[in-house]
Amino acid sequence: MAFGDSLTVGDVSNPANSYPAILQTQLRASYPSQASSISVVNAGAGGERLLEGALRFEDAFEAHRPDAVLLMEGVNDLLTLGPDVSAQLLQFMAQHAMSRNTRVFLGSMLPTITGRQRSQPVPQLTALNSRLQAMAIQQGVVYVDLYGAMLPEVETLIGSDGLHPTEAGYRRIADLFHAAIRQHLAQ
Repeated sequence: MAFGDSLTVGDVSNPANSYPAILQTQLRASYPSQASSISVVNAGAGGERLLEGALRFEDAFEAHRPDAVLLMEGVNDLLTLGPDVSAQLLQFMAQHAMSRNTRVFLGSMLPTITGRQRSQPVPQLTALNSRLQAMAIQQGVVYVDLYGAMLPEVETLIGSDGLHPTEAGYRRIADLFHAAIRQHLAQ
């Protein structure tokens, strides 16, 4: 289950080009003998604030009972909640999934393009990413560094609003989650 805000939904793109849809195709290709049983549920909600997500998470989790959860949320209210509260809310969601023996993959915040309509301050993004990485280590969650991997090509991978990924950006997010899943689940 991919859980998050518009970055998960794929609001700026065709939903078929969202990272959960691309990831499902990749996983089915990687595991052809299990392809019919592989499904990546897109449990994103456009415009969602992190507190709303924390409140929605349990119901979404119980509705789908996933084997793995991909969490990527927090950019919509990073400036109002700050890195500490944001990390605590994501930790709450991760702990809920882990208490039900579900593996959690925590995606970092994405880089944004400075000066654009929806861009976010780099110090806030990097502060939250640092807290998420530390929390992942502490909690036994797989941290997926989307920020570091996408930053060198931010102009190609992030769209004109400065926040939402382009189709190439969604593909890169799917690639990074796919690599993490193969490394940590395919053994």
